[in-house]
Amino acid sequence: MADTVYSVHATRLDDVGAVEVIFGSESEAREYARSRSLDDRVLSTSVTSFRVGRLGTRQSVAWFVEGNEQPRSFTRRLYPTD
Repeated sequence: MADTVYSVHATRLDDVGAVEVIFGSESEAREYARSRSLDDRVLSTSVTSFRVGRLGTRQSVAWFVEGNEQPRSFTRRLYPTD
């Protein structure tokens, strides 16, 4: 298993979203998120990377709406790192 993994979240009108799937490569995660954001029940999808077992390594990678990648405008650390 790769040390860094990529999770995809989907947000729907009636649900704030949860991790749907985790990929070992960024390109697979981005393609799935782009495709999933085209679903008429989905408002947006996002891709997040993190290192397995390492607190503070989570980072936003991409955000999609209707198949289009959106500009990254929100970056913050969720946990302190060393």
